[in-house]
Amino acid sequence: MSRFTRFSADEIERRRLASVAEMKARDRAEFDRRYQEACDTEYWRYGQCCAGCDHWRSDMGWSGQCAAAGIVSGKDVMQSIGAIWSSYTPPPGLPYTRQDFHCGKFIDTFDWSTLDPDYLTRIGAVRDGSLRPKPTHP
Repeated sequence: MSRFTRFSADEIERRRLASVAEMKARDRAEFDRRYQEACDTEYWRYGQCCAGCDHWRSDMGWSGQCAAAGIVSGKDVMQSIGAIWSSYTPPPGLPYTRQDFHCGKFIDTFDWSTLDPDYLTRIGAVRDGSLRPKPTHP
């Protein structure tokens, strides 16, 4: 125990590690918020695409997995990200698509009117003060 605190060194380290973990979680939450806003903006600007589809799962740079496509072989997963050869073959999984891809399985069941009006304005979902109809495929 230090003369400056009543906490033991172990307790100080435990609290430091907890603080670091909380900061990482906050940073990730902020990244997720910004990334979701970018995806929503893409959808409202360019129309129906993976970025606005309920089937699309993404937490990275403009690519994500399409749940509507179903499970494909590991080789097909690699090909979906543009790899034509790899010494590693992942297990079967969902294929990856780009955010601007559009397929016939697109669906958007989200109720956009539940979001904050300022957010809707930022992503381009509001025109002339009211919520626009959901985008269609160009």
